[in-house]
Amino acid sequence: MTTDSILKNASDEELGLAVQTNLFALFRAMTALPNSRIEETAKLSRHLASPSNPMYKGAWGTNLAPDEIEPAIHETIEWFKSRGAPFFFWWTGPNTQPDDIGKHLTAYGMIDMEGQSQQMAGNIISTASGAPGMIADLHKMNESVLDKVIKGFEITDVQNEKDLQDFKQVLIDGYDIPAPMADGWAQAAREFGIGRTPWRMLLGRLNGEPVATNMILGGAGVVGVYGVAVVPSARGKGIGAAITLKPLLEARDNDGFNHAVLFSTEMGAPVYQRIGFRMTDVRINRYLWRNS
Repeated sequence: MTTDSILKNASDEELGLAVQTNLFALFRAMTALPNSRIEETAKLSRHLASPSNPMYKGAWGTNLAPDEIEPAIHETIEWFKSRGAPFFFWWTGPNTQPDDIGKHLTAYGMIDMEGQSQQMAGNIISTASGAPGMIADLHKMNESVLDKVIKGFEITDVQNEKDLQDFKQVLIDGYDIPAPMADGWAQAAREFGIGRTPWRMLLGRLNGEPVATNMILGGAGVVGVYGVAVVPSARGKGIGAAITLKPLLEARDNDGFNHAVLFSTEMGAPVYQRIGFRMTDVRINRYLWRNS
């Protein structure tokens, strides 16, 4: 993982912003895939990679004047259309300008993922302004939760095609998402080489059966947590807490990271709080454009 400029003695404000900047680091990492595109400017950035998941196609870092937003939305839609993108996310966060960007995006037919969360991905639920950003000091985590996880649970890195297929199925079952969205992560892993993705991919098994996933990425001086999923039959057994916490402690002990960040689902927030994460005022939202 990228360990450059690890944050030390960071304020809550700095860590809140890192929820967003770690996400941007994830987008940059995605464009290491062949035939990808990325454009970054002070006003608007966008990335495009091949996997079949809108995470791999997005606009972000919007910093536009009110009279600039409409032309920018139109031009960005055309940018993705001209490159054959079937969809993309437009991301908003703590520094997004203008403040009312959401009404402009929905006017262009984009889907506010908060409003359509049940339709698009059953367990991805956020507030009206987006999913809550959470932060943690890795030296103040509740490590006792690892002693309470159900016996027979083991965590390994995704190392081969079988692991990758199991990882994909857990995402489908855990998030209740369409198979192509989950397959995007598998496609990327194959292109990078299984076990060589910029993000670490973790798979949890209970008595040999795949039940949980997690991905972590070092970037923006912190460790970001993505894709924590637990299949319905394995919930309430400490598995979500364990698969989130254990790799973070390893990132602390092996790579020297001091802090972790994530943006949470409604279901996941209590689990993250139990292991040591705390809420911030930061909200992350995304608006889905689909080529009709």
